Amino acid sequence: MVRILYLDVDSLRADHVGAYGQSAPTTPNIDALAADSVRFDAAYVANSPCMPSRAALMTGRYGIHNGVETHGRHSQQVHNPRHWTDWAGSWAESTENEHDWWHLPELFFQNRIITGGISSFPRHPAPWFYHVWHEFRQPQEPDGEGEYFQTPRAETVADEAIDFIDNLDAEEFFLYAQFWDPHGPYNRSESEIEEFRGCSLPPYPTAEQIAEHRTWDAWRSAPHMEVESRDDLAEELAQYRAEIRYADRHIGRIIEHLKAEGLYDETLIVLTADHGEEFGEHGLYREHWSTHDGTQRVPLLVKPPASSAAEPGAREQLVTNVDMAPTLAAFAGIEPPSRWQGESLVPLLRDPDADWRSHVVFDHGLYTAQRTIRTERWKLIRTYHPGMWGESVPDYQLYDMVADPWEQDDRAKDRPELVSDLDRRRLSWADRHLGSREDPLHVIARDGPAGFNAYRGSFSGKTT
Repeated sequence: MVRILYLDVDSLRADHVGAYGQSAPTTPNIDALAADSVRFDAAYVANSPCMPSRAALMTGRYGIHNGVETHGRHSQQVHNPRHWTDWAGSWAESTENEHDWWHLPELFFQNRIITGGISSFPRHPAPWFYHVWHEFRQPQEPDGEGEYFQTPRAETVADEAIDFIDNLDAEEFFLYAQFWDPHGPYNRSESEIEEFRGCSLPPYPTAEQIAEHRTWDAWRSAPHMEVESRDDLAEELAQYRAEIRYADRHIGRIIEHLKAEGLYDETLIVLTADHGEEFGEHGLYREHWSTHDGTQRVPLLVKPPASSAAEPGAREQLVTNVDMAPTLAAFAGIEPPSRWQGESLVPLLRDPDADWRSHVVFDHGLYTAQRTIRTERWKLIRTYHPGMWGESVPDYQLYDMVADPWEQDDRAKDRPELVSDLDRRRLSWADRHLGSREDPLHVIARDGPAGFNAYRGSFSGKTT
């Protein structure tokens, strides 16, 4: 029997969760879940931001293969035989095996496990996200100025999730619930925000860095976000933390309902995010724009069924959200489609010391076009298109993630041989995962990232 609850929290940084070291009281309910879970401390999204990340999750394939590396017109179709020719509706007309290309919810659907999705994400628009569910609910945003498809409240999402659980007519299910909070715009009350004023601040950006960032003229730079000092940074973070606390409160409601219904112990619960959020560590404020850890690293908690052999606690191995589809299939006892590219995390859930991969590779394609290789110690960022930050973002950046986890000291010029070695490994990874098509990240670099194209006319795009 398989029961799966997948909680997808938009824009949630790992280091703003209590279980990952956050000192402010942002996530008491998530922290309680973490106590029963395997906590992955080096979890990354394979692609960022929203649309590429969820395409990677749902297809079980990296953006280099599924084709969704950005937003806009390049994001509307996933790479799939359905789109290769004038397909007439029968897989018999294709040389491809239909099962090989199934998406995650489609795999459960075809195996008669009830699938439910709760999200307004298809309105992004993302037509492939809406593909093959038994039931899909799109929670509505409140009526009023500034409300749109990204502002449905966590309370509404939780209400829908609880109602779905209450109305199940089968014991097996896969329920996906997506929370836009804490994604902007921030909508918390003064009293909710006040709880987080005066909380500790991260070391970066420093006052000197903020002063430098004040000279930038680009999307979400300090002057455009009215950030003049660390006090202004503190206010941004107070609002962000209040949004996290709000989402956590309603996530807690779902978990408590599972417990009340006697479903918690034997339900596999995953809590993670589609990407994080950066707050000036590299010059952009309240935005997800790069492959720096503020954008790409996410929390990943996997609470296994009580009957499984998993051992709760921390894991240090490098994983991505592409690994989640085969992991859920393994728990369901279903053979994953052959085109899926991730690896099941079940061996790591059972054994903290299990052998694992030596590196991961991940991309960003909305405001810049970057592909990054991350090993246990090193992180090499290759920028194919710098977006609006051509004078600030070099072609290569190298960081020692053990000595410099905030990615402040670029070592690329000091370690040319290491840069070359990591770059060869990155290119080898791309060759293995791409197939016969042109690399979609190279297409984006040539055409311009969607966010760059959308906003470049509003700014000079230069630093002074």
